[in-house]
Amino acid sequence: MQHQIDKSDVHGFEIRPEFTELGEDKILGSAWWFDEGGRRHERHVVLAIRDGRIADMQVCGSLREARRFARRAA
Repeated sequence: MQHQIDKSDVHGFEIRPEFTELGEDKILGSAWWFDEGGRRHERHVVLAIRDGRIADMQVCGSLREARRFARRAA
């Protein structure tokens, strides 16, 4: 995500990520930010962990979609 921010040459906003453990092998990462027009954007990433490494990553546009994906992938 930081690469996309740097590439777009946008300045003056802050991303505040949050991470939630979903069971022993899933992590939900979420981040929200506002663009220059004041519109809120969000991204949610479900990470599947195997042997201490990220084995799979799914980017979702909403928290609901991310939670649904995590349940299906369990």
